[in-house]
Amino acid sequence: MKTLKILMIMLSMAVPAILAQESSSTSEGWERVWEMKPGYFRVLKDGHVGLIDTSGKVIIPCKYDQIFDLNDKMYVKVLKDLRMGLYHVDRGLVCPAEYDMIWDFEDGLAKVSKNRKLGFINEYGNIVVPPIYDFIGEFDNGLALASLGNDDVYLDKNGKIINPDSEQEESIWENEVEAVERDSSRTDKNYNKPAVKIGPEMVENDKDEDTKHYRYSWSYRRSGFEPHLAAFTLGINGYLDSKWSEDLPEEYSFMNRVHEKSVEVGIYPFQQGMRLIGRNFGLSTALGVKFNNYRFNLSNITEVDEGSRAWFPQLSDEARIRKSKLTNITLAVPVALELQIPNNYDKFYISAGVEGSIRLHSYTKVVFKEDRDKEKQRKTDDFGLRGFRYDCFVRAGFKDFGIYASYSPQSLFKEGKGPELYPYTIGVTFNLD
Repeated sequence: MKTLKILMIMLSMAVPAILAQESSSTSEGWERVWEMKPGYFRVLKDGHVGLIDTSGKVIIPCKYDQIFDLNDKMYVKVLKDLRMGLYHVDRGLVCPAEYDMIWDFEDGLAKVSKNRKLGFINEYGNIVVPPIYDFIGEFDNGLALASLGNDDVYLDKNGKIINPDSEQEESIWENEVEAVERDSSRTDKNYNKPAVKIGPEMVENDKDEDTKHYRYSWSYRRSGFEPHLAAFTLGINGYLDSKWSEDLPEEYSFMNRVHEKSVEVGIYPFQQGMRLIGRNFGLSTALGVKFNNYRFNLSNITEVDEGSRAWFPQLSDEARIRKSKLTNITLAVPVALELQIPNNYDKFYISAGVEGSIRLHSYTKVVFKEDRDKEKQRKTDDFGLRGFRYDCFVRAGFKDFGIYASYSPQSLFKEGKGPELYPYTIGVTFNLD
């Protein structure tokens, strides 16, 4: 009986409190209230989520898709349009919802991800390390290993780049936008209004107002040299005689080309560069494969000299040739000197060098009609082509697009194995990042 009385007394005390809370929630128009942590409640209004305390004070306005992870340091994460931001219960907005991910703070820094790039912010949301890195490790003895493209560097906790193997470099803001720094003279005692310095202006961010967004860009001077040899190439190829003429010996007249269909295709997926003078002049090399197709203007096998018919599959004299070509596939290794004229990331470049190529495979292909049937045949041989050859080339371009030309001072064929012809190519390049 005594136990029942105690339960009745406790119930009588709890009911008014619950009703008061429900009344308070209803009066504020909250559609739903959840307790995140003792004294702090997630609230729902008009389909958006915010945060209030026990007194009903709004800490985070109801304008987010979700809020979560209220930790012991009183930071809470917010989510809006699949972007993450950060609040502090006492100091208000730390950074707007503009990141893909925000990790927890360690030693005053939190790793952030933006557009799949990594950086760090401090406890006031200021960018310490810009989110431009592909990888950033943990800090060890004040340094963290970071990767940017082909470069590995060390960062200190102030965002400066420390690289023992090259000149010390640090990131800079473009357009006179300075690194975000906390200025104690421009904040109140409770750190409610962290200041952001942009050029000559100082913009204050009040936690009770919507955050203003400013466009900025981050420029990074790389310590390495990035060439432009890794590319997809497409060109028209041909051959000239020793007098720079396209006239062919009579016995090789069948090799007269269809110019627009004699195509070179190349792909160079691997490259390496080395800086020589300053930041914009260096040595580069690459590795790739080239396909050189020489389309013949040939309509009948009888047009081919008897000594050269061995190049082609066996055809009857009545066969009407619709298409015929010689294809030479080579492994190519270019080496070039390259000059770059920088404009931030947009660079004009010009390079010149030599390219060695090793023949991998060669064949002729004939498409013909005989007795109203369309057929095609292929014959594989070396056809007297050189096993190794070198070309001289030049390239020029802007950003990811360029043009190139090449010429070989060596004959396409071995001496006595074919006509004395010197191959050339003119085409375009599409650089591979």
